[in-house]
Amino acid sequence: MLSGLLAGLRGAGRPVRPVVLSADPVATHALHGVEAHPRSPADVWKALAGARLLISGGGSLVQDVTSARSALYYLGTLLAASSRGVPVAVVGQGVGPITRGWVRRMATIAFNRVQAISVRDGDSVRTLVGLGVTVPVHRGADLAFLAPSASPDRGRELLAAAGITGQEGVFGVAVRPWPGQRDVGDLAASIRRFAGARRLRVIILPFDRTCDQTISQALAEMTGGRVVAAESPADLLAVVGCTSLLLGVRLHGLIFAAAQGVPAVGLAYDPKVPAFMAEAGLPGVLPVAAPSEAVFGALERAWEQRAVLQARLRAVLPDLRQAAASAIHIVTRLLDAQPGQELRVN
Repeated sequence: MLSGLLAGLRGAGRPVRPVVLSADPVATHALHGVEAHPRSPADVWKALAGARLLISGGGSLVQDVTSARSALYYLGTLLAASSRGVPVAVVGQGVGPITRGWVRRMATIAFNRVQAISVRDGDSVRTLVGLGVTVPVHRGADLAFLAPSASPDRGRELLAAAGITGQEGVFGVAVRPWPGQRDVGDLAASIRRFAGARRLRVIILPFDRTCDQTISQALAEMTGGRVVAAESPADLLAVVGCTSLLLGVRLHGLIFAAAQGVPAVGLAYDPKVPAFMAEAGLPGVLPVAAPSEAVFGALERAWEQRAVLQARLRAVLPDLRQAAASAIHIVTRLLDAQPGQELRVN
């Protein structure tokens, strides 16, 4: 994710000027203070002129489960950079699943033309090997582990703005729409039951303000919860850090919880969810279509074990942060080999 990548680059002390290719350049500039350009093919081609390096990452950029459009754009950008002679570093990505034959062939060609690859999990390594990618693949971690958090006071301020006082225990929910997901009313029932039994206030955190807003609002109305609007990743991290437990139907909701030492239960809409939960030492993962009773049971077990789970997270977090930082080291080695200061982030 961009905030972690930029923090990592700044922490490495390299004098670079990032130029970000963005779906919303105005918002990206306002949020991160960097130059940003649109993602149209013409703008991408123009932005690559004179670039010292293209960084592609992080997130689940190359997959065709939701649609092939994401994979087409990101792989096309890798190929465009190669055509312009711009070195490419793939950093912090989760690659796959890729099911379409033509996307797999395009991925093999594009990844074999880059200079460095660092992915966030073992499944991505196996996917690239299975595609016949011969560039060495480094296993790092999600770049969100490098993202700076706002202060706990900022988290409490955002909760207060949503009508939640500091004296109340908070149960966080990060949800997204997904094919095969069970009825949101069933999910609301398990959330309501658990929060009532444990006397917790429910907050809903839309990680994607475009895609998640409708389902988040519906869930808030059904549970008596509040949607907390955080404008930046730093604010999101701060709010998550104020929760006692998080239920995640978004991978980055689970990653943010782990980064803040908050135990979590995950509903797996993609293999990357159980893979991350296992890496973080969190046992509470269920299929996205799990029945209400199973979700309630998993939340109860996580609540009862939260001290143990917090200890596990404290033990594993330094390794996850170090793994994410090792991906930045790959970028800095490439930067040191290139003249100039400008780089492009996609």
